[in-house]
Amino acid sequence: MESMYTTFLCERSRCNKETILLTEDVKDTIKKGGFISCSHCGCKNVTLVGVTDDLRKCMDHASYKRRHGAIKQVRSG
Repeated sequence: MESMYTTFLCERSRCNKETILLTEDVKDTIKKGGFISCSHCGCKNVTLVGVTDDLRKCMDHASYKRRHGAIKQVRSG
């Protein structure tokens, strides 16, 4: 069984944010000839950080806080 979540990190120096995607969606996008990009700045230079089944493992390096109903990253590890 393959892992459920895939984590990517934007390599752009001003952005440097993390994007967590479903592994199934990543494979489908690449299979159809698409590419993975940063959801914050649109940069195509993203690095695969890890693949896991537990979403908490993707997020344990940083601190998150709920603001106006959305989860926002407040500290980077």
